[in-house]
Amino acid sequence: MTQNSTTSVQSNKKFRGIKNKLQLYFSVYLLLTALIIGSIFMFYEKRERIQSITDLLTDLHINIQTLSGIEKDFFTYETINTAFFETGESEYLDIRTQKLYDIQHGLMALKNREELRNDTIDKKLFKLKQSVGEYEVLFERLVQLTQRKGHKDYGKVGQMRKFIHEIENSGLPFKREKLLMVRRHEKDFMIRKEEEYINKLSLAVQDLRAEIGETIKDKERQKEMLELLRKYQYAFLDMVDYEKQIGLNVHEGMRHQTQQKAYQIADIIAEINKEGELQAQEITYRIKYTLGAVVFLCFILGMFISYLISKKLSLPVRQLSNSIHKVIKNDFSEQYSIKPIITNDEIGWLSKDFGLMLNKIQSSLQETQEKTEEIERSQVQIMDSIRYARQIQDAVLPTEAELNEYFTDSFALYKPQKVVSGDFYWVYRKKRKTFVAVVDCTGHGVPGAFMSMIGQTLLNKIIGQSKIYDPAMILEVLHLEVQHALKQNEGKNDDGMEVTICAIETTDFGKQVTFAGAHRPLYYVQGGEFLKIKGNNRSIGGKQKQENQQFITHTLHLQTGDILYLTTDGFADQNNFERTKYGTQKLTQFLEQIKEYPFATQKLELLKEFEIFRNGEAQRDDMTILGLRV
Repeated sequence: MTQNSTTSVQSNKKFRGIKNKLQLYFSVYLLLTALIIGSIFMFYEKRERIQSITDLLTDLHINIQTLSGIEKDFFTYETINTAFFETGESEYLDIRTQKLYDIQHGLMALKNREELRNDTIDKKLFKLKQSVGEYEVLFERLVQLTQRKGHKDYGKVGQMRKFIHEIENSGLPFKREKLLMVRRHEKDFMIRKEEEYINKLSLAVQDLRAEIGETIKDKERQKEMLELLRKYQYAFLDMVDYEKQIGLNVHEGMRHQTQQKAYQIADIIAEINKEGELQAQEITYRIKYTLGAVVFLCFILGMFISYLISKKLSLPVRQLSNSIHKVIKNDFSEQYSIKPIITNDEIGWLSKDFGLMLNKIQSSLQETQEKTEEIERSQVQIMDSIRYARQIQDAVLPTEAELNEYFTDSFALYKPQKVVSGDFYWVYRKKRKTFVAVVDCTGHGVPGAFMSMIGQTLLNKIIGQSKIYDPAMILEVLHLEVQHALKQNEGKNDDGMEVTICAIETTDFGKQVTFAGAHRPLYYVQGGEFLKIKGNNRSIGGKQKQENQQFITHTLHLQTGDILYLTTDGFADQNNFERTKYGTQKLTQFLEQIKEYPFATQKLELLKEFEIFRNGEAQRDDMTILGLRV
């Protein structure tokens, strides 16, 4: 056997030793956990059985209350429902029958529960079942009495109505006021259930009987009417007897007896519930005591096993962990290393592997640091170049002082999104004409700045060298020059510009302004009125569907003091935190609102409105607004 093979076998034996220790510790932990879980499930089952008894008692109590409510609804609504007296069937009685079945089923379930088997509860359950039976007999008797009493055309009430209607519709000559007085006392009793109306009705019947005897001369008809009146009075007295048996109020009759029996049932349920709660508390106490003992025993055993694990396994792991945290805390500095753990097991091997890994990480960090410093130096150089480009771009743009050489007053709100801008404004004087333009080039930052330099160069060439002075023709030539400069016919790119350009010339009649726009309008104030001219729906450069559409020159005749506004879309396209754009319409309204202000104030108000609207949101695009007073 070779030396390498011997070393491998020894290492495997040591590994198996660590593995066996861990298996032993975790087996004991699993056993303790299973013991605790088993105890919890056993006690939980007992607890669930007690809880189910409580739920049965609660359901029984709720069913009794529901039963009482159904009976109340029956006497409130069904006793005046003619369909009930006609068919003898009632939805309330059907529901009540189902609830009664649920109550009886609940009583049987309670009786069969072993946890409630003792003499006291058995007696109370027997008494409860007996009371429920008595309650049912009383209620059935109440229903029978109600049906006999009747309503409208049924029962005794129906007989009364039949007899009194025959008298009323007889057509015989007697005073109807006497009959109406009988009916009034009848209705008063039916509504108020007071005995004084019984006597009043009897007196009213006597008056009506006397009236019939005096006014009806036909003896046969007189006898027929008196017989009907006698039957009516007897039917009324029978109905009164039924009402008294039922109960003229809640403190009398069978309704009172039924209510008292319901209270008795509720009291018995409360007593059983109280007894069940006492037993539940006793079982719960036993559960807590036993479970506490089991948990305490498991805690002692767990502490002992934890001590063994800590002594044999955890201490080397903590040492290794502390060493790693120290290295991390010092940002993997080469001054710190992993303290080796000299053990012949997996922890020792892990310590060695962490040491190797740390060496590689420190080497990688050193290399990354060097590259980061190189990138930072390059970044500084790039930013210096961009800032210098901004100086060049600012130097090319006309200042407000230069603008004021050509115009009565002016302001330029120029706000790049980045350091350099794709927007620019331009002024050129040729003979008697002053050319002014605001241009929005494709892109932001450096790409947009390059485009802006191309745009300024081409505008100077078109007007200064080519001597083209018509704004529409200037845009046409600018479009071709951009395509040529960027080799767009060869498909190199599709960049372009949006342009507002004006030529202002002084005439005998004032100021003549010629304007053409590539995707941009011209706003102007003429005689105090704020107006707008749309440009062509076509941009400069790139491939476009509207290339056959010619740019149009618009001519305005203004007077000294009138205003021109040339803009890019940066202000209108700015969004707020709700992702809502400011919008061209809102910008138009705001310019009209501030048109009477001095130009310095207008510039400040526009900048203030822009900052308030975006409310901390990032600027979306380069922004330029040029205001000129001719």
